[in-house]
Amino acid sequence: MMVLPENKLLNLAFLTAAAASVYILESLFMRTLPFPFLRVGFSNIVILYLIYKNQAFNSIIVNVSKTLIGGLVTLTLLSPSTILSLAGGFAAIIAMLLARWLKLGLSIYGVSVIGAIAHNLIQLVLVHRILIQSDSVFMLTPYLISIGLLSGCIIAYVTLYIDEKIVVFSKE
Repeated sequence: MMVLPENKLLNLAFLTAAAASVYILESLFMRTLPFPFLRVGFSNIVILYLIYKNQAFNSIIVNVSKTLIGGLVTLTLLSPSTILSLAGGFAAIIAMLLARWLKLGLSIYGVSVIGAIAHNLIQLVLVHRILIQSDSVFMLTPYLISIGLLSGCIIAYVTLYIDEKIVVFSKE
C-alpha cells in the first residue's frame, strides 16, 4: 500500500520525488547495458497517473522537475539527453492529453502507448535535427514504435497496479 498526503502541494512534491528517484535509478542502471539510450521510462508511471487523475498541469511540473533533477544528479543536465528527455516528455503529455480529451475510447493502455510512441518519435526527429543530420536515423522508427508499444503497456499495467494500492492520507 502506498500512502499519499492529502495536501495538494505535499502530494505533488511526493510524486515529483518518486518520479525523479525512479528516473535517476533507471538512468544509472541503463548506463551499464549495451544500449544505454533505451529505457522503459518507469518514471512516466507518475505522469500517466496524473493524467488519469485529470492533473495535466501537475504532469507537466513533474515531467520538467524529474528531468532537471535527474539530469543534475546523473551529471547529464547540460547534455543533449536532457533536451531529448524534456521534448519527449512534453510530446508524450500532449499526445496522451489529446487522446483523453478527444474521447477516442482508448483504455489507459492505448493512451500510454500513444504517449510512449510520441515520446520516441519526437526524440528521433530531434536526434536527426540536432545530433545526426542523416536520414538513416529513421531506420530506427520500426524499433522505436515496437519499444513504445511494449513500454507503453508496461507503464499502463504498473500504473493501474499502483493506483489500486494508493491511499490518500488524511489527518482525520
